[in-house]
Amino acid sequence: MADSLFADLAARSAGKEAKGNIWAEIEALSLHDLLVGQEAGGFGGSWKDAGVVFHAAGRHGLAIPVGETILARSWLSRMGVVLPSGPVGFILAEGMGGRQAHPHSPGDRRSLVLERRHWTLLSAEDGEIIASGRMTLDVDALHFEAALLRSCQIAGAMEGMLGLSVEHVIARVQFGKPLARLQAVQQQLAVLAEECAAVACASASACQAATYGDARFEIAAAKWRANRAAAISVDIAHQVHGAIGFTREYPLHRFSLQALKWRGEHGSEQYWAQWIGRFTLAARPIPLWHWLTARSDRLLEAEREALK
Repeated sequence: MADSLFADLAARSAGKEAKGNIWAEIEALSLHDLLVGQEAGGFGGSWKDAGVVFHAAGRHGLAIPVGETILARSWLSRMGVVLPSGPVGFILAEGMGGRQAHPHSPGDRRSLVLERRHWTLLSAEDGEIIASGRMTLDVDALHFEAALLRSCQIAGAMEGMLGLSVEHVIARVQFGKPLARLQAVQQQLAVLAEECAAVACASASACQAATYGDARFEIAAAKWRANRAAAISVDIAHQVHGAIGFTREYPLHRFSLQALKWRGEHGSEQYWAQWIGRFTLAARPIPLWHWLTARSDRLLEAEREALK
């Protein structure tokens, strides 16, 4: 349902049609409360569900903050706060390389600021305080959740870039034959497809881990892999498209610019590489491969138990 809705909303946005009811359509599916428990009136979904939605939003180049709102509402719900309807961005306290924010998009009306001791809901227009309260969640844990959101979104944006690239090289004729028949272009697209598959797999695995327990290692690995792949994929997609890829009228920038922006948020490649190294050394796995496969086996067992 989310994929179909996002495809329709993206097409309408590209056509500059009226957008006033877009958020109402998202709330009609209860997507904004996807990670809010049923006991609190929410959808009661898991991170496996959320990962699919975040990926789809990135794949369709959706400009409105669906993922950010889902997380913000989930965080407030865990603190016993009910957030009024409507989109919202968020800003997290210092951590993972600096203060992390979701830049306002035209549909944002509010911004949730989460610091170590208190939270504040601000008007995006004038900065006026709408509500505030004591922070009862671990901000560092929220950084991990925000990093997983970005990993899934990058995976979706990369898939969007791959789709546009394949369509372009099939339609574009150069030297009397389609670009798709040039070996150099085929090799570039093969690399892009590999990067897409790797990030999609890493993000889905991290969402699975987050559904059933401690997922810090899996999230760190997914965000590191997504950050690395984003730069590679943007370069390839724009090289394949040539000059047309840089024009405002062509939709490639909706995916490439977003992927690069998300890459820089909630932990850089260097940050996550260092975190993974410290975490792994602290566990002192001998041998490393057995330690990694044991984590995967525990996830599979947890999933089997949940499905019984």
